[in-house]
Amino acid sequence: MKRFSTSCLFGALLLCLSLANAGNIAPATRPATTKSAASRPATSTVRRGSLPMIFDAAGYFEAVEAMEVRLRFKQYAGELTINAIAANGAAVKKGDKLLAVDPVPLQKLLDAAGNDLAVADANLDKAEADLKLSEASEAMALKTQQDAVSDAQEAVKWWEQVDGPQMLKNWELQIQQFQHAVDDRTDELDQLKKMYKTEELTSATADIVVKRAVRGLEQARIGLDMEKERVEKNKATYYLISKRTVTDALTKSKQALASFKVNQAHTKAQWKTVIFTSITAAVTATQKAAELRADLDKLTILASEDGVVFYGQLSQGNWAGGDPKSLRVGERVAAQTTLMTLYSPGKLRAVVDLTEARYFSVAPATKAIVTPASFPGMRIQGLCEAATCTGVASPDRGVVYPLRISIGEVDPRLIPGMRANVHLDVPPLQNLLLVPTTAVVEGAVWVHEKDGSEKKRTVVTGNTDGKSIEIVSGLEEGEEVLTQGKP
Repeated sequence: MKRFSTSCLFGALLLCLSLANAGNIAPATRPATTKSAASRPATSTVRRGSLPMIFDAAGYFEAVEAMEVRLRFKQYAGELTINAIAANGAAVKKGDKLLAVDPVPLQKLLDAAGNDLAVADANLDKAEADLKLSEASEAMALKTQQDAVSDAQEAVKWWEQVDGPQMLKNWELQIQQFQHAVDDRTDELDQLKKMYKTEELTSATADIVVKRAVRGLEQARIGLDMEKERVEKNKATYYLISKRTVTDALTKSKQALASFKVNQAHTKAQWKTVIFTSITAAVTATQKAAELRADLDKLTILASEDGVVFYGQLSQGNWAGGDPKSLRVGERVAAQTTLMTLYSPGKLRAVVDLTEARYFSVAPATKAIVTPASFPGMRIQGLCEAATCTGVASPDRGVVYPLRISIGEVDPRLIPGMRANVHLDVPPLQNLLLVPTTAVVEGAVWVHEKDGSEKKRTVVTGNTDGKSIEIVSGLEEGEEVLTQGKP
């Protein structure tokens, strides 16, 4: 009786397990039951369902408001030698000296910049004084050129009204004088002829006197003709030459004035360049000196608050740089490099580096549980901060997005860089069009048509839990796809 009861129970157990396994078969997958169906690849029905979003990831702690100790210079680019530095891991108070570097090289550069500034100011003063002298000289030269044009215009006007007409009148008077001489000789000859007819003179005397008068008249006529030719020549040549002399002088003076104005404009442009260059040099020298003075004030860095100092800086959960051997008194350091980080114990937050798809699926204020790796019994409640859309390169995961989790005041034993396990309470995604992840190969699926044929179709995918994957577009609910996709 006892043996029979045990066998019955064992049989019932096998039956239950068989039914349970049968119930786990997804309704979307239909295995072949006939000989023809056995040769057909397995298919899955495109269905709507929910997709669990399991977020358990490794993270790390970082300081909420850390002070990065870095020498940020605007002008100085020389070497930096450490004069004093806080110890790695030291606890400091607000106002304590964290870092001090040797000011001598920068002070020398500042002194040289002061000399450059003095020279630049002197050059600017000289340029401005020379400009005033040049402007006065240019004004005087312009007046001289304008007076020359005015004088030439007056000379032309005088020649046209006085010299030219008088020149012509003088030549006319000369011709008239010769004409009068001819007329006088003619009248004298006529009178002599009349006189010698009435007076009793010897014929020899008459001949001599008349012949002399005739010769004088001929010479007067010849002189008159010569004077007329000379006057015509003067009118055709010397008169025009004289006129051209004064008009050409006016033209030259006008051309000289125009050329002077062109040169004057060019000179003004050159002076503008000289003044601009001098002003730029003075401004640059002033700025350089001011920036060096400001840089000189940055050579000593004090703690902005109470906290702990660690050499280097935290980058994606790992401390980078800050080799204690290179951060000692007398060692040289480079500007713009984060040498140490000051943080306040207890003021931390957790960070998880997520892929793009997971990062943007987490809503702000999502609840999180943070478990420090060093203290597995410690549970810290937190809330996810808003997305910043800033990805960073990861050496093994490509571009990742740091999801920051506010965890409030925590145990001061936790320090930046410590590891943590993070669980996010993300609700499942509802009403998604889903297919097995194995059905999607290289962005495409094979659709099993009603006539038994198979056609490749490109799809756009979304979220996945590793088993099922969301189809954003490319398929309709109820269609069948090959459970195992192919290229």
